[in-house]
Amino acid sequence: MKITVEETLASTDMVTALTDAPYLIYSEVLEGARRPLVFLQVVQEIKDLIGETGNRYQFLSATHLTATKITEATMLATGMTAADKVFSAVDVSVTDVIESAVQLSDFLKEDFPKIDFIQSHLNNMGKAVMEYLDAYVYSVVKAATGTETYNAISGLDYDGVIDALTEARDEDWLPNKANPPVLIVSAGVIGGFLKDTTFLQAARYGPAEVASMVAGEVGQLFGGTKVLETSLLSGTGDAYIIFPNNQNGIVVGLVWKRELKVTNIYVPQNGYTYFNTSIRATPVVVQAKGIVKISITGSP
Repeated sequence: MKITVEETLASTDMVTALTDAPYLIYSEVLEGARRPLVFLQVVQEIKDLIGETGNRYQFLSATHLTATKITEATMLATGMTAADKVFSAVDVSVTDVIESAVQLSDFLKEDFPKIDFIQSHLNNMGKAVMEYLDAYVYSVVKAATGTETYNAISGLDYDGVIDALTEARDEDWLPNKANPPVLIVSAGVIGGFLKDTTFLQAARYGPAEVASMVAGEVGQLFGGTKVLETSLLSGTGDAYIIFPNNQNGIVVGLVWKRELKVTNIYVPQNGYTYFNTSIRATPVVVQAKGIVKISITGSP
C-alpha cells in the first residue's frame, strides 16, 4: 500500500491579498485541525526489522493443551496419551513506502522570505504520512477475519457496549479495569453516549469514578472500555473494541522496516527544491479474537 502526495508551490500560488503592499503576515501559518491518530494508539510497534536483512516478519501462535482423566487400569494397560500444541504463524511483509512530497520554488522563498515554508511543509508532510498510516491500520483491522462480531440494531448505547464485550468474554477475552480495552467510534456515536442517561447513573460507579465525573472526565470509560473518537468512522456504521496488546499478547502489530526519513534535492535548472518524507511500515492483525467488530444500523 502506497500513497504519493505531490504539490508544487510557486510564488503565484499565494493569495491575492498578499500582492498589495504594504502588509504584515502573522507569524504562524494556520493549517486547521487534523484527524487524531486513534488507531495508532492500539498497535504494538515492532522494530526488529530495522537494519536487518529482509522485509518479512512472523508471529507464532499456538493452541492450548487440554487435560483428561484416566483410570488406573487404563494407565497400566495403555499408559497416558501425549498431546501436542499446534503452532501456526501470522506472516507480514513490509514492502511498500508511504510518502508525501512537495516542491518549493526559489521565487516563492525569495518573494516571501518571512514565511518558513520549508518547516511548515516538513511538519505537515510528517503529519500526512502518519495520518495515512493510521488509516492503514484501520483498513487492516476492518479486513481482518476471525474477529468477534456484534450487530447494534438501533444505534450503539451503554447496553450495546456491554453486549459487544460479552462476545469477547465468551472467548475468554476478559476486560481489565486497570488496562481496559479500547472502544473506537465516530463522533455521532460519541454524541449518543453523552446523552445516554444510563451511563450517567451514579449507582454504576464508586467514589473514584464519581469524582472523575465531577472533574469533567465523564466518557473516559464507557461500559468497561476506554472510548476513542475518529472521523475515519463517520458514516461507516462501524465501531471496534480492541483489547490491549499486553494482556494476552499482541492483538494488532505494526512492523517497521524504516522509520521516518526526510530527503531533499535541489534542481537548479528548474529553480526548485524537492522534499520527500517517507516511512516503511505495515500493520497486521495477530490475534483476531482480541477484536470485536460492531456494526451499527442507522447510526453515524
